[in-house]
Amino acid sequence: MNLSYLDLPGEGRPCVVLHREATSPVEDAEILRSTGVVGRTVVPFGDYAFYPSGMAIGGLCWYRLLPGFAGTDPVSLAKAVVQVCDLLDAAAIDGLVLAGFGQGAVVALGAGSIRPDRVSSVVAVDPHPGHLPLLPAATWEVTSAPPVLLAGSGPDGAPALERSLTELAGFGRPATGWCWEGNGGAEAAASELATAVRRWLTGTLPA
Repeated sequence: MNLSYLDLPGEGRPCVVLHREATSPVEDAEILRSTGVVGRTVVPFGDYAFYPSGMAIGGLCWYRLLPGFAGTDPVSLAKAVVQVCDLLDAAAIDGLVLAGFGQGAVVALGAGSIRPDRVSSVVAVDPHPGHLPLLPAATWEVTSAPPVLLAGSGPDGAPALERSLTELAGFGRPATGWCWEGNGGAEAAASELATAVRRWLTGTLPA
């Protein structure tokens, strides 16, 4: 099934933004667009939501969690990665920034690794470290994967960030890590994240 998406115009580097589970896709896209580096932005909609029982319903999630939220369904995760790869081909954009938040960050890491011919860099914000090993095997078989910024958007996100960095390194995918450590709520965190992404995309964020 093809993903529905918005195509927002702009001047700068093209970008595809995969939203966080059960949140507005445009809200996450605006963080990337506020960097001043990103231009045209394609914003696809995930097609999974779920009940606590694990039963899937239509909604704004990328892949299913298993009953009790104890794990992840690798089949629906692989489906989401394939759908995003297909979207990259359908949109026919090269040299793009592929950004994802939450579940979208996990999918972005998979699709970006598989399609380095389209993706020049991956921004992964708050991926669940336990979900990374469940990505399709093809994710880790590419030898020319694009560079990755792995970001934590919450002041308590450092442990998860470190675990995700370790998981990626174990698969031969080093990444630049950044974590917000300030105060001020979601608006302040989004502003600092946008600044970090801008600095990374322009080569001024220390590795």
